[in-house]
Amino acid sequence: MKRFIAILLLFLLFSGCREIMVAQNVWTLDQCINYAWENNFSVYNQELGVEIRKTDLRQAKNDLLPNLSAQSSFDQYFGRSIDPATNAYIDVKFFTNSYNIASSVDIFNGFVRLNTIDMQRHNVIAETSKLQQLKNQVAFTVINGYYDVLLKQGLVSIANENYELSVSQLNYTMKLVEIGRKAGTDLLETEANMATDSFLMVQSHHLLEQASLDLKYLMNFPLIDSLVIDTLVYSIFSGTMDTLTMTGLFQLASTSLPDLNIARNQLLAAKQAVRISKGAFSPNLGIYGGWNSQYSETNHDDNEKIIPFSNQISNNSSEYLGLGINIPIFSKFSKYTALNKSKLQYQQAKIQYNDVSYKLMMGVQKSLTDWKSARAEYESSLSQLAKTQKAYEAAEKKLDKGLINIIEFYIQKNNWFKSKTEVLRTGLQVLLKERYLRFLMTGSLLSKG
Repeated sequence: MKRFIAILLLFLLFSGCREIMVAQNVWTLDQCINYAWENNFSVYNQELGVEIRKTDLRQAKNDLLPNLSAQSSFDQYFGRSIDPATNAYIDVKFFTNSYNIASSVDIFNGFVRLNTIDMQRHNVIAETSKLQQLKNQVAFTVINGYYDVLLKQGLVSIANENYELSVSQLNYTMKLVEIGRKAGTDLLETEANMATDSFLMVQSHHLLEQASLDLKYLMNFPLIDSLVIDTLVYSIFSGTMDTLTMTGLFQLASTSLPDLNIARNQLLAAKQAVRISKGAFSPNLGIYGGWNSQYSETNHDDNEKIIPFSNQISNNSSEYLGLGINIPIFSKFSKYTALNKSKLQYQQAKIQYNDVSYKLMMGVQKSLTDWKSARAEYESSLSQLAKTQKAYEAAEKKLDKGLINIIEFYIQKNNWFKSKTEVLRTGLQVLLKERYLRFLMTGSLLSKG
């Protein structure tokens, strides 16, 4: 892998990108990912979703507390009315003021509230895992965009070098034509080749610009600001991965990735929902109590004076304490419908869990196979590069001696630069596949996480 890094840096040095990096702020891949997380609207929206679930959990716990209510009323009577003090009819204008405080608490309700707490707890865990899953998706897009910019930068370097060699070859051919050692057709062929290389160079610069804009878009980065990425991309593994197996990698991925955690907690929440629906058939047992009192203008003492407000409230006050039970008998089959629905949703959650588990296993197998294939392609491209470079150097010597024509020379030259492109492409693919394997093992897409 160190050999690849050296080759990649060699390509990038040709474009002068290291000088640019010194002059401007350089963004590492981890910085790009963190910036995307902080500025992604979907991530922010999912964070709010987690807070909503936490609020539901807090409320489920608060539902275990007793309820308490206070009530007061002011009533003005006109004409013939019942006197609150004597319970007789009177025909005078008067008002009354009443107060009431009541409280109740459930003792038993089929464990509905406890199961609701447990269900909401699983919902919080699942929603939090969804947040991590979404952040992983955002990170994946940024990583792919980042590596695409690296690839385009390398292609620019290769195209620039290719064009510079074509210019040198054109100047050399022009001198040979002037002294009669080369035919005019060789000069035309050289000019045509240089024009092709010039077009490829311009095209590579355009593709780099487009890749940079795409990366900014993925990060929600200001399009008018400069974004210079770090070209020093190293392998994030310190040891060998040849000992990795599909079974071992799947076990690591099952615990480190949020996918199965989401499905598992959704399944557990659905199971608690079934228990909640069953609890609705249970009788409810509760304790209730309260205090009330009232004041009335018709309440007089022996001297026919209105008894003061504080005295009336004290004299008329009463307290009560009771134990109540509510037995559900018939609710138009709504409870049966809710129970059947919760059971069906539980079956759906089971299917979803099995589906996620199977897809994860297939994803692990594919990732391991892709990494091995990418590494094999990279090793093959290195061998091809060494051979095409020797072939180009030999063709250059033969061209000077007139042993081959200009067309044969350019065939070897183009093969050499195609080999450079393949080394760049396959090398970046190896690093990309390595990062995904590490993600399966650790659950982190950052270089240090």
